[in-house]
Amino acid sequence: MALNDKKKTFEYFSSWHVQNKITLITLIAILLLSALFVTAAIILPAITTSQIIAFIILIPALACFGIATCHSSSLELAKARRDYDKLAQRLSETEDSQITLDRFFSISNDLMAVAGKDGRLKKVSKSLVTTLGHSEETLLSTPFFEFIHPEDRVSTRENIKALSLGLRSVGFVNRYRTADGSYRTLSWSAAADDELGVRVASARDVTDEGSIKSRMQRMLDSASFLLIVKDTDGIITNCNEAFAVLVGFTRESLLGKSVKLLNSPYHSAPADKEQEVLKSLAPLTYDEVFVKGGAEEKYISTVFPILDQTGKAISIGKVSVKVMQ
Repeated sequence: MALNDKKKTFEYFSSWHVQNKITLITLIAILLLSALFVTAAIILPAITTSQIIAFIILIPALACFGIATCHSSSLELAKARRDYDKLAQRLSETEDSQITLDRFFSISNDLMAVAGKDGRLKKVSKSLVTTLGHSEETLLSTPFFEFIHPEDRVSTRENIKALSLGLRSVGFVNRYRTADGSYRTLSWSAAADDELGVRVASARDVTDEGSIKSRMQRMLDSASFLLIVKDTDGIITNCNEAFAVLVGFTRESLLGKSVKLLNSPYHSAPADKEQEVLKSLAPLTYDEVFVKGGAEEKYISTVFPILDQTGKAISIGKVSVKVMQ
């Protein structure tokens, strides 16, 4: 809490205490004066008995009412003070949390943002500012859809709708415009907080990862060996051009299709060898002979598992190298 706010609070409660003290002293003074008046009335016969009785009843009654009011005011003051202390503690904890959040946003390497339902960013990390090149003021004052690539806006809106339904988003990819007009590809993980009315998200810049994957795929496509990768359900997830040409398809037409589409001995290892690889989680190399155009061709093939972070096999690949005779 700021020093000025604490000073104002101290002055406010001090003034209330002083007012209560003045009221109490005034009421006590009234009682004393009333007692003096009654004494004088008894001594001086000019005042009638009925007036004395009325004064005796009325003045103390008013004084007692004032004292009761003062006491009630003191109780209310004490309650207000307790409520104020609780509120001040909560504000202090909130300020501490805000300071911690600000520090975390400033030092984290992750690209983080907090977005409101009004379509504007409420908070951004320093790393996001650095990556996009826009100033923090620009990012916070401009609707964030203006930074998203036009081709990615529809999918981004659909993703936001899913967040509004309570779903979490992991690995959602879109492109953000940088200060120099180019685009960076960001992979987002996000969740919505309905209570606060915000969406909290963190991202990784995968622009370079996409370039690396593209270069690696070009290298695989230029190679003479045969490569195919399929998941445990038999769906082709990758292959190279040499394999696609050999089985009579384009690479793009094979991706996402079942290996059952292929009527070729090149597409997979024998079932017993695949099961051995999946059981041992280790590569297995063996010789193969295929007949092509009436002639035999010898290959050295290696079947290998692809594991996830838990060590579970999620895909199986096969590389076949032709043996030159």
